[in-house]
Amino acid sequence: MYSRTRSAVCLGMEGREVFVETDITRGLPGIGMSGLASTMVMESRERIRNAIINSGYEFPKGRITVNLTPASLRKNSSCLDLPIAAGILASEGCIRSRMLDKWGIIGELALDGRVLGVEGALPMILHMNDIGLKGIIVPEANRAEASLAGGNIYAVTCLRECAILLSMDPEEVTEKSTSEELLCKVRPEDAMDMMRADNGEDVDLNNADFADIAGQENAKRAVVIAAAGRHGLLMVGSPGCGKTMIAGRMAGVMPAMNERELLETAIVRSVAGRGSDSIRLRYKRPFRAPHHTIGKAGMVGGGAYPVPGEITLAHNGVLFLDEICEFNRDVIESLRIPLEEKKITHFRKGEAFVFPCNFQVVMAANPCPCGFLGDPDRECTCTQADLERYRRKLSGPIMDRIDMKITMKKVGYDELTGGSKGLTTREMRSRVEAALKFGAERGRQFFNSEIPDHELEKHCRLGLEEARFMNRAYDALSLSPRAYNRTLRVARTIADLGSSEEIKTEHLAEALGYRLQE
Repeated sequence: MYSRTRSAVCLGMEGREVFVETDITRGLPGIGMSGLASTMVMESRERIRNAIINSGYEFPKGRITVNLTPASLRKNSSCLDLPIAAGILASEGCIRSRMLDKWGIIGELALDGRVLGVEGALPMILHMNDIGLKGIIVPEANRAEASLAGGNIYAVTCLRECAILLSMDPEEVTEKSTSEELLCKVRPEDAMDMMRADNGEDVDLNNADFADIAGQENAKRAVVIAAAGRHGLLMVGSPGCGKTMIAGRMAGVMPAMNERELLETAIVRSVAGRGSDSIRLRYKRPFRAPHHTIGKAGMVGGGAYPVPGEITLAHNGVLFLDEICEFNRDVIESLRIPLEEKKITHFRKGEAFVFPCNFQVVMAANPCPCGFLGDPDRECTCTQADLERYRRKLSGPIMDRIDMKITMKKVGYDELTGGSKGLTTREMRSRVEAALKFGAERGRQFFNSEIPDHELEKHCRLGLEEARFMNRAYDALSLSPRAYNRTLRVARTIADLGSSEEIKTEHLAEALGYRLQE
């Protein structure tokens, strides 16, 4: 008997529909698969067989043929276990097949019939919603991220629960209509229930506050500017001056994610197998701090079936690169295009996989290999060759893409023990939010670092005096066109923080100061 179930797979950041055709005929018992199935999918045959038997069903004694269409689409996911098992049961007559075409099914099977969670569930669910499926069956382990998708979604814990649901019309299923106690319908409130343990106002993962950092008020000012405009920031200073502490608190200064950013971040986490974090960290922007030994693939992603790298996992959050000059040069250079285009594209077998990577980049470095160049208390032991080799890691094109550079000095004893706390994270975040609100009232719905070149004249118009100032600076400092445009964007952010509709000379001077520091 022939049956067809509907499912999906995740390729890159997108869900793709897959039809699972099943037919049982006379012949030697076994399961044959076709349709460009990967080794992971081929290995599901034994899992499915044992799951069906251990769920109390009789396994068909004939020849089972499973065809996955479209045949040109590569399938590399354990999420097809459950739809294949459902198709076999429907072909055997255990499920009324007339209802199958209304359901979308994803889930991995354990040998005892339990349904396990899968990676990339959220983009698959969103795609099945888009193509108009009336009901979607997902693993209970994916309930949290499924609650973000909306629609008629049901969570199951075992194969038997799935079979019961498939015998019903998805538009008529109720808790009382099932013959067994099911967890069933996924509700938007499920996400809220999981978040009650978190304090939505506290956006810093470690409850760390900028008030804990003594001194470094200039660096805090730079952090506010960088967060308000999402400008790249490079901090240079001797060991122990507070670079890492400042970077680790930067996510707390950024505003809470809006609904679009939340969904984008949730999709990234789902594809990376961290779907539950999308709920637990709903109000907390991602913070990624890869070690300097990371490889190029780990940073930008990739693989035979492309997966997100660190730059994508930092999407809508902070990517902190500590000891940037210790990173492999190829890894640093791989950031050129992502920093500019806010996305990374991987090509595999003629298909493009696009991953978003709109992140706040923060870099920290020592002034030299020993770390004490310019330190008034410690003598630098580096040779000129050491200095040149160390600084060569950061090429001109990379430095040109970093909008702000600051030099940090060691905190003095009086500042450290004086008891003055300075700006708190809450105060800094309030300034950032005020600047963003000011920009939104003037018609900007994006960060200043994202202002397109063709709109610079509109958003960063200069007066006569300011234009003369920048004309002299452009020639005297040998600025590139990119550096000029980026300076204008930083100046626009500084003006927003001061609630100034016009960019003034002092805004331009401060922006140039951040670009020229070494």
